[in-house]
Amino acid sequence: MQSRRSTLPLTSTDIWVKLAVVKPDFEYNYRSILQTPARALKAKKIFSASVYLLAAFIIYDIFVYLALAIDGQTFAETFSVYGLAPLDLFFFDSSLAQIVSSLGILLAIFSIMIGIMAVAACDIEELRGNPFFSTRDAIKFSLRRSLQLFLSILAIAVFILLIILLGVLVGFIARIPFVGELIYSVFFFFPNFIIALFTTLIIFVFIFSVLVMPVTVIADRNGETFNSILETFLTLTRHPFRWAGYTVYSLAAAKVCGFIMAYFAYRAVQLLQFSSKIGGGDKIDTIIASGAGHLPLDSKLVVFTTNIFPSVDFGFDISSWAYGSTGHWTGYFMMFMLFAIFLM
Repeated sequence: MQSRRSTLPLTSTDIWVKLAVVKPDFEYNYRSILQTPARALKAKKIFSASVYLLAAFIIYDIFVYLALAIDGQTFAETFSVYGLAPLDLFFFDSSLAQIVSSLGILLAIFSIMIGIMAVAACDIEELRGNPFFSTRDAIKFSLRRSLQLFLSILAIAVFILLIILLGVLVGFIARIPFVGELIYSVFFFFPNFIIALFTTLIIFVFIFSVLVMPVTVIADRNGETFNSILETFLTLTRHPFRWAGYTVYSLAAAKVCGFIMAYFAYRAVQLLQFSSKIGGGDKIDTIIASGAGHLPLDSKLVVFTTNIFPSVDFGFDISSWAYGSTGHWTGYFMMFMLFAIFLM
């Protein structure tokens, strides 16, 4: 009986219990937070995040192009101006186009949040002593938890909408002749103001939950929506300054390290172009330029990436890659390759 039991596959609970006794290499303070750039520079995390960033980009593109079509613009004229990256702030004439565009932005943000879950899954499994957690496992696990993430966000959003609807009903009470103004004034501080103050806090938590909730969802062993909502609120309300400090440092480190990685990618492309040009001649420049010509290399997003910090004139320029573009059909393949480098 014992030998047969030992051949049975371990369940996820068994694995968690076995790994729970492993001492993680993480001190839960600023010493370990300082190591986040090194922890982030791993192929499985970069690939997992890139998959969901690509999904977010495709979703955004489809919905924005659809919104522009609803507004009366043709695909050809829009593509000739923006290419595959319509990243400008659009103002639509019709309400339907605005709704479609907003829905695309929300779905793109949701895709990025699932990507955060995939990266967080790699970190959590690493803390549990499981370094063999693969990219495929991270993507599959994040997709399984996507419904919990959606329900957590939906629950907070519905609660906020219900409070706003309650405020609308309170406004209707003020319309009652003679006594309406009195009732509104008497109950203005309590409970109306107290409820509004609490709701304002919830709105701020809801905004910051884009960064926090994916981690609380992926760290929840039981997959319960209430747990992820509770942990999100506790993280932001019990340790607000600690969380804010760690987050500010992480964002600053991500910007600097992202710039460094972008610079090395820029030099790698230059090296590849130089070496292949010895054998292929000027045709190499034409191929690269044909692909770069379809990308918005002078957009704000690219300038943000190729400069160390906004408003700081320290960086490199890649807009010259598009010089000499011929519009050859092979340029579309090169466009996707260059885009993959930028996505990474």
